Amino acid sequence: MTRQERAVRTREALIEAAADLFDRDGQEVTSLAAVTAKAQVSAGALYFHFATKADLADAVTRTALSRLRQITGAPAPTPADTNGHATGNGSGSGNENEGGDGSRNGGGGGSGWGGDARTQAARGVRGERAAGAPPARGPAAAAGGARGDRVGEVQQLIDTTHVLVRGLADDVVLRAGFALDRSGGQRPARERPVGEGPAGRAAGKGGTGGERPGRWPEVGGSLRGVWSGWVHETLAAAGTRGALAPGVSPGDAAAVVVAATVGFEVLGAQDPLWLAPHRLTRFWTLLLPALVPLPAREALHPGGSPAAH
Repeated sequence: MTRQERAVRTREALIEAAADLFDRDGQEVTSLAAVTAKAQVSAGALYFHFATKADLADAVTRTALSRLRQITGAPAPTPADTNGHATGNGSGSGNENEGGDGSRNGGGGGSGWGGDARTQAARGVRGERAAGAPPARGPAAAAGGARGDRVGEVQQLIDTTHVLVRGLADDVVLRAGFALDRSGGQRPARERPVGEGPAGRAAGKGGTGGERPGRWPEVGGSLRGVWSGWVHETLAAAGTRGALAPGVSPGDAAAVVVAATVGFEVLGAQDPLWLAPHRLTRFWTLLLPALVPLPAREALHPGGSPAAH
């Protein structure tokens, strides 16, 4: 193994260990000594990558944000946004003080998408398989085209919420990133009127014309900002295609979906049963009659399409 490979593995081990401890004990009470012990690396190896606990927490959040963008297919930050953050505190060219470097504390996978104790608790006796790594783009991208133009975005939204909730149950880095985001670890994203996309375009059919505009976070910034922005964009596209029921505002529908999914995340941090697949399926079963007209609704799968599983 080369020095660079060892450095990458050590950094990943530290992020995974920190995420696990932040998720279990909270960021404030977690010590750097506890992180190095769990990651089975030396203090020198830690400080090569991260100067402070705040830097380590930022790396957890950025890793979680990257995984969320994989789930949604949301745009990645520009090089200017990530300059100076990709390699943590170390430049990658120096000597890492390796003391047990790169070793994983049992069960920490390189990608962080393996199951953990919460997965079994959330799924109980249902026996659902563990989620794999999320697709590079939105999880229902292929299914959307196969299911037809009028319902493609809605099914993609359903499928993506299922992938997100499974990720929150399975992936401690994603879960810890959302918790850090909730505690104010990231600056708030900018806001703009509901129904207006990144380029300033207004929503199409079923849009918010004539309504008093609401506000929603821009894509980018916090995890919730990325998620909220993606949901709004997806429903705005569905409204433009005429896939929503008459009179349904994409902005109002997005507010409901974002509030519910963020609610599952917050409640799931205390009780993993909130992240059980059937909870989200019931939510969509209740919402779809108000969101999508017949007969298009009959083609939708509130429990997720085969492409999302």
